[in-house]
Amino acid sequence: MKVKNFSNIPIEFLIGSCITLSDEDEGRYIKDVCVDLEKHSIILVDDNGNGMYWESLRNASIQFQGGR
Repeated sequence: MKVKNFSNIPIEFLIGSCITLSDEDEGRYIKDVCVDLEKHSIILVDDNGNGMYWESLRNASIQFQGGR
C-alpha cells in the first residue's frame, strides 16, 4: 500500500475502513489498529480478528470512511 505522508492520516480514519488485498477479495473492515513494538510495525485487525502487518499490504487497496 502506498501512502504519502502517512503520519498525517489520523488513526481514526483506518478504523471502519474497508481493505481489499486483491481484485478477488471481497474486502474486510478494519476494527482495530495495534502496534508491534518489537517489530516497529503497525498491525491492522480485521472484523474476524486477524492481524495484518502494514508491510504486507503493499498491493492492498483501502477505502477510508472518514473521521467519526
